[in-house]
Amino acid sequence: MRKITFLTGHSWESNRLGGFHQFAKAACEQGLEVVFFSFPRPYYSFFMHQELYNRKSIRTLEKGILYDVGKSTLLNITLPTFKLPNKANKFLSDEMMNCLERLSLKSFRKFALRYFSGSDAFVFESCDGMIFLDQIKSLFPAAKIVYRPSDPLMYDGALSRYVANETRMVLGADINLIVNDEGLELYRRKIPEFDEKVRYEILSNGVDIASYEKSYPCPELLKKPNTVLYVGAWDVEWNLLFLAAEKMPECNFVVVLPNYPSPEIQRKASETKNLFYVPGIRPDEVPSWITNCSVVMVPYVTDFYKNRPLGITAKYYQAMAAKKPIVSYCDTPKLKEAGVCVTYTYEDFMDGVRSALLKKSCGYVFNLSDRKWENITKRFLEIVGGENV
Repeated sequence: MRKITFLTGHSWESNRLGGFHQFAKAACEQGLEVVFFSFPRPYYSFFMHQELYNRKSIRTLEKGILYDVGKSTLLNITLPTFKLPNKANKFLSDEMMNCLERLSLKSFRKFALRYFSGSDAFVFESCDGMIFLDQIKSLFPAAKIVYRPSDPLMYDGALSRYVANETRMVLGADINLIVNDEGLELYRRKIPEFDEKVRYEILSNGVDIASYEKSYPCPELLKKPNTVLYVGAWDVEWNLLFLAAEKMPECNFVVVLPNYPSPEIQRKASETKNLFYVPGIRPDEVPSWITNCSVVMVPYVTDFYKNRPLGITAKYYQAMAAKKPIVSYCDTPKLKEAGVCVTYTYEDFMDGVRSALLKKSCGYVFNLSDRKWENITKRFLEIVGGENV
């Protein structure tokens, strides 16, 4: 194996602590050439002003950025297309939405032959890049197709277009690297004769344990007393946090979220003395925030876990490695087996936070050694580079 192309929603410079960044780094360490195809970056997002979606970053990424990583090089590239926001699906058919998402001012065939040629494997994330599956298989018939769905797209209530696209991806891959049993059960439920038609292996997410066992200077915001911290990308139950801030003035609730809540929520948060919204931090800053808070909270939107088979995610691994008390709202009951406080009502969440603040550190019934990134990436490369999948 000489070259791997990853199809992912992320840019290389975001330097995430897990996922495809870890797999790509491990590939480069082995001397493999790597392409990081960041998709989608639609033309309409040229007019946005977010970290990933703005004219300057997309234009730069469109030209390609070459990085020296490990023993090799990594090319981060994108192809802007006429993808439309999902709201347009109310008026346009799934086929038309997919067509526009593939349509670019540049030829995808020329783009792919220029940048992807020589790839021994294409590794797809659970993102819109899967719409290029058929074209990639046609252009590179000898390459191995790997699907790595960290966040399955065919959850209950998902757009029919995503369900159809992901079904095609799962069935079309040479092997699916599923993150947990919850994801496996979802696919078994959604895809008839899944076990007869699909080749798969369970390969969990990981954690850089050592980063969460170190001491760091405390971020200024966390120097406040009784800090209860959420760092993540999924939306939170804001009504719960506003109520908790009101009922528990002795606590300081901190939400680090790269997404943008509604202007009303941002305004209300700014007016709440002990509730702080931080619009994202650099991935390399996450350990210093996790290790310096009093309690880690994961307050998902009510009933979120029922149709999102995420299982025990990396944010829990991080808090466990740091031995921080954890209080969760509306997440998988399996967390209880590991020793995490899981709650399903506002009152229980607040009681859980009160109890957690009395603890200085926590031990968990969970084998983090099985989640070390070096072990996960080693197995990943064995699978992707193996002849028999």
